[in-house]
Amino acid sequence: MSAFQDGDHAVLTCHDRTKIVQIRQGRPIFIDKNKIFLDHVIGQCDGSYFELKGKYLSVADMNQAKELAQAEDISSDNAGQDNRDLCDDGTGNQTLQHDEIEQLKSDGVSGQEIISKLVSKSATFEKKTAFSQQKYLNKKKKKYIQIYRTWKPSIRLLCQAYTNDLQKIMYLRRDTLAMLLSLSNISHGSNVGIVESCQGLVLASAIQRCAGGNGFIFNLTPAGENNSTSPCCDFMDFPDEYKANVYSIPIENVGDLNTIERANQAKPVEKEPNEKHLLAMQRRQRRLDGLQLFEKTKLDSLIIASKYDSLSILQHLIDYLTLSSHFVIYSQSNETLLECYQFLKKRGGTIHVEIADSWLREYQILDERTHPFIRMSGASGYLLSGMIVQS
Repeated sequence: MSAFQDGDHAVLTCHDRTKIVQIRQGRPIFIDKNKIFLDHVIGQCDGSYFELKGKYLSVADMNQAKELAQAEDISSDNAGQDNRDLCDDGTGNQTLQHDEIEQLKSDGVSGQEIISKLVSKSATFEKKTAFSQQKYLNKKKKKYIQIYRTWKPSIRLLCQAYTNDLQKIMYLRRDTLAMLLSLSNISHGSNVGIVESCQGLVLASAIQRCAGGNGFIFNLTPAGENNSTSPCCDFMDFPDEYKANVYSIPIENVGDLNTIERANQAKPVEKEPNEKHLLAMQRRQRRLDGLQLFEKTKLDSLIIASKYDSLSILQHLIDYLTLSSHFVIYSQSNETLLECYQFLKKRGGTIHVEIADSWLREYQILDERTHPFIRMSGASGYLLSGMIVQS
């Protein structure tokens, strides 16, 4: 298993929290207003356990960390029958004061010992039902036992990290993303066109599926490079051979034959260019090379998951698809896809044009407490898919 290096990205999981971080020697990160250094993560393997000690994540024993992180199992023999006689007046139920807890933490007392003291100082813990006791202990574990696990970034973990900020990825849930990739028929060696506004999540998924094949991936971005930021691609830490065939080009220049001619007729710079100017020239030349290549290439797959008008994007790019190629359009609203559906039916030359949605719901499976999770994404948009055939 590969080890983490200085500058790599990692996904930290702690209880039900997930965060994407970059590992830098001597540079802290902030989690829940805590300043944490990741120096000890460097050199450790994927899936390692760490315990927060002071301001540093220290390597933890795997068996002990698993035991601390798992949910408590409470026997009903030492519990009350119901909670009807419990009264939380906020004063006398817990005799361990906040100042005493802070003193224990500053003295280096472990989180497990603090929880034991909270239980012993609680006047109502033994009167609670087994369910209430388990809920109480799990809540205190999340607060006082900070066991982190570090993972190499993956598409599934990136989707999980955006769970509490779904508007950034247009509410694209991982089950919908999996369905989108399956309908697009992306494989090693495919020529793919992507128009997306999901923080580069769809683009990163396509790069991972193609895995440095002989095909080309065109990231078509409105307004050119200003909107071509793809943080998810940076999080994945792809090797250079994976990104060699990826081109970001402005979608408004597609089909404009005069763009390349105007670029070639641009006046040369008289002053000696500095390093910043040389990098800008390289990016500009890369976009021109991608634009020339796009005009000569027929696409095997087209994916549209954009906050802009999907119908106008589809009308602009559909003629670049080859026969037997697949297209998929993701949208949060069904009305947008209905407009695209009507356009495709009038145009002809397409089969299997369908609108579908996915529904994935996680369930909590516990004794006498099996029910769906309350906090989850209730909607993940719709998908319009189809295939290009001879008209």
